[in-house]
Amino acid sequence: MRIAAIAGSALLFGVVAANAADIAVKARPMPVAAQVFSWTGFYVGANVGGAWSPSSGSSDFGPVIPAFLVLPPVAAIPTLVPGGLGTLAGDGGRSGVIGGGQIGYNWQVNQFVLGVEADAVGSGLKGGSASASRTSGAPLFAPAVTQTVTVDFGQIDWMATFRGRAGVTVDRALFYVTGGAAVAEIGGSTTTVVHSPGIAVPAGTFTATNGGSTTRWGWTVGGGIEWAFNPNWSLAGEYRYTDFGSRSVAFTIPDGLGGVFATGTSSSHLTVQQATVRVNYRFGGPVVAKY
Repeated sequence: MRIAAIAGSALLFGVVAANAADIAVKARPMPVAAQVFSWTGFYVGANVGGAWSPSSGSSDFGPVIPAFLVLPPVAAIPTLVPGGLGTLAGDGGRSGVIGGGQIGYNWQVNQFVLGVEADAVGSGLKGGSASASRTSGAPLFAPAVTQTVTVDFGQIDWMATFRGRAGVTVDRALFYVTGGAAVAEIGGSTTTVVHSPGIAVPAGTFTATNGGSTTRWGWTVGGGIEWAFNPNWSLAGEYRYTDFGSRSVAFTIPDGLGGVFATGTSSSHLTVQQATVRVNYRFGGPVVAKY
């Protein structure tokens, strides 16, 4: 009897121990896969912002005949005035709203991000205008003539860039710099001359068109901060400086009497500064890390 009781107790203890071990195994937590955020992948987006163009330039006249000497009853004798109007003083440039879209690709290695991006924007931005004045003295009995020249550097219809990007991530914020090539469609510029009266050439205002639109290439550089507020969406603020170089054009000013008042050239150096807000949708989302 005692042997049977001992055997039954041992059997019961074994069953309880086995159940306890089974419960302990079942209660062990399973590893959970974690999502690690990554900037790697393609993205598309839109941008809107403002731009301003503090242009500068110069203008130069060839020999002109702004006034005539009258020696009654002798015919008029022309007074030649050499060229060289000098540097035009800018008026502070122009500003306007720009907007468009961008597409690009990022590649993240640890906390560093490299990428490429192309963007294009439409613009009603007008290039700055600049002006300068010159007073030409005359010989005896002939009045001095003052010419004031104003050059309007044209309107930028659209701009596009092709750039590289490099940045560093801090949590879900990306601090980056960017730079590359830029291209723009720039409208035709005009030159306006206002002069005081000479004896044979009356006072007046003459405007010459310096050619039509032109496509110009340049360079751009800037930087920004991008924040991923969602696994696929990000918001960025960006500033860039773009330089499209100098554009020189020849112009002719009529005298209002069927002849030519003056010929010359004007040169403008066009730069654009811009600040934009950008929204991007990134394909791919976070990376799943298995433990």
